[in-house]
Amino acid sequence: MNKYFSTKLSIFVFTAPALLLFTVFCVYPLLPEIWMSLHDHDGFRNLGFVGLDNYREVLSTPSFWTAHKNTYLIVAISLLLGLPLSMMLSLFMDVQTPRLRRFFKTAAMFPAILSVTVVAQIWLAFYEPNWGLFNSILHSIGLSDWTHSWLTEKKTVMPSIGLSFLWQYIGLNAILFYTGIKTIPKDYYEAALLDGASFAQVCLKITIPLLQNVIKYVLILSTLGSMAFYSHVRVMTAGGPGDTSRTVIYQMYYTAFDTSQFGKGTAIAVLFIIQCLVISFIIQRFVARGKLEF
Repeated sequence: MNKYFSTKLSIFVFTAPALLLFTVFCVYPLLPEIWMSLHDHDGFRNLGFVGLDNYREVLSTPSFWTAHKNTYLIVAISLLLGLPLSMMLSLFMDVQTPRLRRFFKTAAMFPAILSVTVVAQIWLAFYEPNWGLFNSILHSIGLSDWTHSWLTEKKTVMPSIGLSFLWQYIGLNAILFYTGIKTIPKDYYEAALLDGASFAQVCLKITIPLLQNVIKYVLILSTLGSMAFYSHVRVMTAGGPGDTSRTVIYQMYYTAFDTSQFGKGTAIAVLFIIQCLVISFIIQRFVARGKLEF
């Protein structure tokens, strides 16, 4: 039986439905986008073939690079700040009593199930310069000089939006890490306790190494999710002030729908897809490559 299922024909037969669905719903829709990116198109009419001119013009636009800087800032916040915090929250949940653990799991999931619009409106209230939560706290503790108009100043707008994004999804990542922790056999922890290992040593020597596949999954999810960052920007600042808070996806939307330059908009989309594929390949190639068995 194993010999039958391990043949190339059997593998092809079983994977063919998934490959067909992937081709129909993921690969095929890209072809019209690539075609449109090579034409001058206003969304309704094809105004002629322009070759790679759309790509040249997009790459020479300062807003395109500003959008990339903002996008990768969000990715950095998500990976360098969000993932470590999520891991610590998951470790914290693991050592709680069942009742407290249920509370923290519910609290962690709550922001993730909220609509982005609701989350954005909550944080808009926090950032309101006259009566918002942050400036009110700073005024009350005598740090009035630290108050800002958080969403209209160039130096604070992207970190402020990034913080709202981080808050919404940090709990979801913690739940994913916690689910991975529960799959680790208890024997490892019992042996470590008998050897006198501290909590930090158990985390560094057992938990985190055995979570490498989960970490890889969350890394890909967080990276690509952060790169597709759009809705918070749309609701909170509409890309402003000026083009200061535009991300790549917002720049693509703005170019295609606000200026009716669909050829350039799809060129941005194609470049964005290439970046996502390259980053996914790098993570798949270099992160958690070893086969893990326990």
